[in-house]
Amino acid sequence: MHYPTEVTDANYRELKALADDLGMAIVQFCPHLWVDPKFKFGQFTNSDPALRRQALDLARRTTDIAQHMQAHVMVYWPAQDGYDYPFQINHRQALDWLVENLAAWCDHNPQQKVVIEYKAWEPRARILLPTIGHCMTIVNEINRPNLGVNIDMGHALMVKENLAESISLCARYGKLYHTHWNDNWKLFDDDVIVGTINLWETLEALFWLDEWGYDGWFGLDLFPYREDPAQVVAESIRNLQFGYELLDRVPRDELRECMRTYDAIKISQLMRRMLGG
Repeated sequence: MHYPTEVTDANYRELKALADDLGMAIVQFCPHLWVDPKFKFGQFTNSDPALRRQALDLARRTTDIAQHMQAHVMVYWPAQDGYDYPFQINHRQALDWLVENLAAWCDHNPQQKVVIEYKAWEPRARILLPTIGHCMTIVNEINRPNLGVNIDMGHALMVKENLAESISLCARYGKLYHTHWNDNWKLFDDDVIVGTINLWETLEALFWLDEWGYDGWFGLDLFPYREDPAQVVAESIRNLQFGYELLDRVPRDELRECMRTYDAIKISQLMRRMLGG
């Protein structure tokens, strides 16, 4: 859910009551910082101090509503915090503002989890915090217990990250608070059905989530422009479940032994067994 677009001051109590009646949790609640044209040159890193203040005020107000909604996480997507040309931003100053505003947002309600969802480009040509490494550097610098990371698998694939490695870097510091699932061709944020393109990377990601003891939500971030949305959601859920079914066809200890011995031939054989070979 996003405030103040589909969720407003006038309807958020009604929406929470509806969710309760349906037995549904409100998992992700976001300040809609990237849709207002006034933020086209930046949200938390805008060179206009009045606009930076407005972005922070919007994040804080959204946090107040998120508390009523009992939202599990709030997401900061840098989106407009970036640049399109060389020499367009002051990189040193932009990072200062980014850290300052993220820290202030987290401090507004230390009980509310805030996660950074990194992405390398689109809508800006270059977005700040484009990779898991950038995110973890800033998260560890700010060092707030309620600040973590949301790994969008498609965003990680766009920059050729290995999902298992990104998960492990984040989980190593106890900062993997949320996940978004989709798939793409590693060129753009296609947001297609989970596991339909990068099957092995998806399976390895699921394996390592278990290894790290991840107990958070599996969020679906999908854009079915041509397919029926309900079917796309159902297929993504089924593919995630099926991914675990495939992994369970091979004892986990056999996979761990391959990691100890680096036996690529054995890995190939185990992968074939997962597929029924």
